[in-house]
Amino acid sequence: MKTLEVLIVDDERLARARLRRLLANQADIRITGEADGAESLREHIRKHVPHVVILDIEMQGEDGISLGHWLAELANPPAVIFLTAHREFALDAFSARAAGYLLKPVSAAQLIDVLHTVQRPTRATQTTNQGAPLPMLSVLAGRRSRLVPADEILAFRAEDKGVTAFTRQGRFFVDDSLKELETRFEPAGFLRAHRAWLISRAAVRSIERDAVGHHWLEMDEVGEPVPVSRRQLSRLQASLRP
Repeated sequence: MKTLEVLIVDDERLARARLRRLLANQADIRITGEADGAESLREHIRKHVPHVVILDIEMQGEDGISLGHWLAELANPPAVIFLTAHREFALDAFSARAAGYLLKPVSAAQLIDVLHTVQRPTRATQTTNQGAPLPMLSVLAGRRSRLVPADEILAFRAEDKGVTAFTRQGRFFVDDSLKELETRFEPAGFLRAHRAWLISRAAVRSIERDAVGHHWLEMDEVGEPVPVSRRQLSRLQASLRP
């Protein structure tokens, strides 16, 4: 198995030491160095770009989100896993193409799980038809915020106080409106099927019709039929033609 090179960036020495301890017994993970801020991070990167940067968000001077954007613009950018004590930075982390987003205090199991995800074939270079990186969705699973790539999302259903995201990893409740999600995910092949449903075209098996003329979609792993409104039917049929 390929050894994963990791750089730890945090302005607190004890926090860096704790991350080292969490990863100490992982034979397939090698810590290549530590940085306590923007200047030392850039110095490390000039010498060697690791596979992964574990990056604290709230640091003195330039913050982790700004540094994440800088790393994302490199010719051969590392994967970035953000650490923070606050959930509200998730969308900012997404904008910096984060590979992971973990809430402090992180456990060894959480950290290792995200790092092993980075080792699998990455989707970071996959793009939409317009050539833009695939959008990702920030979801909360317990105390941990996760970023789910668009190609693992099957559908969104509007609820009274938010939206349920149907993904290949399970169902998650998100605070975004369906309209906001449509704007963000439409370039990645998502279509409105109904006023309460936004679906991934790639996950559709078929369009069905009952005896009284109502239409619905059979979809991968959603677990229930998805209604199709008359207003959206022709657009869906045209989009799903070979």
